[in-house]
Amino acid sequence: MRRSAPTGRYAGTRGRAAALAALLYFVGTAPALAQCPDGSPPPCARAVQARGPVANSVAVLPLENRARDTSLTLLAEGLADQVGTNLGQVARIALAPPASVRYVLERTPREPSRLGRALNVRWLVDGQMLPGRGTVRLTVQLIDVPASRVRWSGSFQRPTDDLFGVISAVAESVATAVVGTLEPGEQAQLRRRPTMSNAALLAYTRGVAALHHFDESSNRLAVSSFEAAIAADSTFAPAWSGLAEAWFWSDPWNPPRQVYPRGRAAAVRALALDPSSSAALSALAGYAYCFDWDQLRAESLARRAIALDSTNARAWLYLGESLVARRRTEEAAVAYSRSIALDTLDEAVAMEASGGLAMAHRADEALVVARRWRAREPGSETWDMTEALILLRARRCQTDPPFHPTSPLGLACAGRREEARALADSLAAGAERGLWTQEFLVLTYVALGDRDAIFRWLERAVDARTYLMAFLAADPIWDDLRGDSRFIELLRRAGPEAP
Repeated sequence: MRRSAPTGRYAGTRGRAAALAALLYFVGTAPALAQCPDGSPPPCARAVQARGPVANSVAVLPLENRARDTSLTLLAEGLADQVGTNLGQVARIALAPPASVRYVLERTPREPSRLGRALNVRWLVDGQMLPGRGTVRLTVQLIDVPASRVRWSGSFQRPTDDLFGVISAVAESVATAVVGTLEPGEQAQLRRRPTMSNAALLAYTRGVAALHHFDESSNRLAVSSFEAAIAADSTFAPAWSGLAEAWFWSDPWNPPRQVYPRGRAAAVRALALDPSSSAALSALAGYAYCFDWDQLRAESLARRAIALDSTNARAWLYLGESLVARRRTEEAAVAYSRSIALDTLDEAVAMEASGGLAMAHRADEALVVARRWRAREPGSETWDMTEALILLRARRCQTDPPFHPTSPLGLACAGRREEARALADSLAAGAERGLWTQEFLVLTYVALGDRDAIFRWLERAVDARTYLMAFLAADPIWDDLRGDSRFIELLRRAGPEAP
């Protein structure tokens, strides 16, 4: 499945954020969903936690906004992310990704021992932000989780036009406390300014934070923030990469032909400014497989991104997509699993990777992911549809129907055909006015077995260049249609590698 969510909601992130520690979080054997021993929600990484945290493992918690102005909360979160980004430049530090931190923090009391166990880290960076008149002050603590004590604390105050100064100072102090004396190269990395413009850094910080909350309003804020960063410093490569990611995941609310070229142009600009940008290459891989339907180029770009940064979960995800589209299912399954392992709590990665695993004939693994996310988000039609799509691909709707379906796709898979058709037809009428997406409707009509409706909406999907068409040649959901002359013609039109 992908971004055809009826609620337009992809809680967590898109583009951006990375992983707890192990695929065991998702691909466990027990489907039970009881509370973990540490009080955190499942899945419980028992095998990982049994080994204990890595000595230099660090999680940076979002800073608490102590100002009365709640609009500054994103700034507090973004500053914490930038501290984490700086710490990630030190190879000796194993950084817990922001997505993991946010997910656990939302569901676990802010108690160091419980958070440390849930995140499986040795150190926690916690603190508060208090803006003043023309200044910003951060009060930070480094907590030794196993020892249950504060190892170090400090207060950092800088003018608001020197945000990087406070970010760099905090990151360097934390790094020194964790690993000891820093090497000259490590110090240089921590002190290297990504941009000389404070306004660009401020806008970029807000954009990254907005991307972590992926819904329509957050996506719009991310786009506008990255554009503001670029307006302040047009040479700021990370802002261009961020804009590319924001546009890439905006297709639930905007036509692909409208937003994808903008995003691809942003990724090209980012790569021109920084040829070593894994994020830019990764975004280009996304556009290559999703919009251009050029899977060979997508694979090449994704592999280049991984070579530059092997922890880039997006690159692994897009590699899986490019491979599964060409029926290289075993390699694709490895890439999908790697993307989940690197970004276990990124809902968008989990959604696409679970759908990819189903296309790679790994339905049981895909269902583990989908059903655990459904348990976390019980009202999410997105995960209801994702589970139903996995079952449809595996032809298991009758033997293993979705539990408590709410979407038309889920209702159809569960055998409640009349309800599903009535709702789908109603939504189709809305789509005629541009209020729905082609992907969602065509998949619902697949579940209902309505060939005429399937081809009517597939024609629109080709014209709109939607995501579904990238996998037309390989997705098992289309197997019953492959002998139809209309399908053969669609294959011919769906990209350079379709047979």
